[in-house]
Amino acid sequence: MQRFALALILAVAAPAAARAEMQELMLPVVVNGYVREPLHYQTTFRFVNLSAVPAEVTLEAYQNDGTATRILELFPVPRAGTTTVFRIEPLGSVEAFTYGDVPAFNGWARLTFDASVTIQASAEVALINAPVGPHPICRRPSTEIATAVSFRAVRAAAKLGGVAAILSTREGAYAIVNPSPAESATVYLSLLDPTGKLVAANTIEIAPQARACKFLSGLVPGAPPDFMGSLRITGSIPVGAGAVNVVFPDGLFVDVGIGTPPGAVCIQVVTPARNPLTGECRDFPTPCDVPDGWEKVASCK
Repeated sequence: MQRFALALILAVAAPAAARAEMQELMLPVVVNGYVREPLHYQTTFRFVNLSAVPAEVTLEAYQNDGTATRILELFPVPRAGTTTVFRIEPLGSVEAFTYGDVPAFNGWARLTFDASVTIQASAEVALINAPVGPHPICRRPSTEIATAVSFRAVRAAAKLGGVAAILSTREGAYAIVNPSPAESATVYLSLLDPTGKLVAANTIEIAPQARACKFLSGLVPGAPPDFMGSLRITGSIPVGAGAVNVVFPDGLFVDVGIGTPPGAVCIQVVTPARNPLTGECRDFPTPCDVPDGWEKVASCK
């Protein structure tokens, strides 16, 4: 009888456990609030359910230091907690937007939803030169939008990369997110010229759920002042990133795609590697964990 009861419990619990499997996406750039009146930022979230079954998407935003913060459902009565749950009908979609006259926010957002559904998500960040109000970005004419850019949601990965520029007419600005709630991330930044040669590098630490957000010249000190190439990001744990080129003198935003290389099978063997610019040498868990531009060596001793 005890055996039968245990089997029945496991049979009932198994579907619940399967339903509990979740997937996670990140929106690395979320901005809201005044620059100076009436100039203000506003972010619009758009979620599309590509599945033929209902979906629930939970959004939670975090400040740069990793503090969870409510940025939606602030009116007429603020909701408790820091998460917002969206129910999306089969093949349906939803849109939500921040309010530009609430306390300023500059950070990122985490999306979680059931592993059985497919969700397409994006965040459109706009700089609006008009009075604030209950108006989503899509309802404003172009005369009211100083600039805008849309960021697609990304998954965390150990290696990321994209084009990079430091020019008199434009410069890349990058947001790198550590989504882990408990573990700090060591992030290796490699600036490569068009031939793939390492020309500048930096290593930063990002606390749990925190975000590093800077122009490229601040993110990688020592970067050439007139540069076009690529930035490669290698994390000790999976991280996420988003980027824009800021076009001068008007400060317009242009999306910079951040991609991940194809997955590779790596042998589990400690791999020493040296930064050819600084001479720094470190042991990495596998060959795949060596930052781009670093040279593999026999030993760091």
